Amino acid sequence: MDRSSFKKSSSLQHVEFPYMKDAHGHYAPIVYLQVWTGNRWVYLQAYVDSGASWSVFHVDVAQLLGIKLNRAKRRYVSLGNGSVLPIYLQHIKVRFAGTEFLVPAGFSDALRMGFNLMGRAGFFTKFTVCFNDRARLLTVTRLPSRSP
Repeated sequence: MDRSSFKKSSSLQHVEFPYMKDAHGHYAPIVYLQVWTGNRWVYLQAYVDSGASWSVFHVDVAQLLGIKLNRAKRRYVSLGNGSVLPIYLQHIKVRFAGTEFLVPAGFSDALRMGFNLMGRAGFFTKFTVCFNDRARLLTVTRLPSRSP
């Protein structure tokens, strides 16, 4: 499925993403988002995970973005299986569902899932996210901006 496979409804600010097949051939809420490298936007795939506090990308993505991990804040996140994953936390600029914004993202060389994770921090405060596994469809609705 190509990057333009999502459907946007401008009047309601809904964006629909059909589920894509993962490495095992199962349909999953995998989406494309763009990340800023400093001089251009690049597309990445990420599994939308409402159970993940942080978005986590493989360390290769940090290299692609020119992020110096020795300057990033080191944290540890607990995974569902009880193990702990070391990440280097950094803010990155993303484009997702027609919106450009900064999100905190973790980078790890210990990410062994075979895909990037899009977690709640930075994304779920900007959108309502609805998973429809029966229809294999992820719908995101942009939330109105908060007044200062």
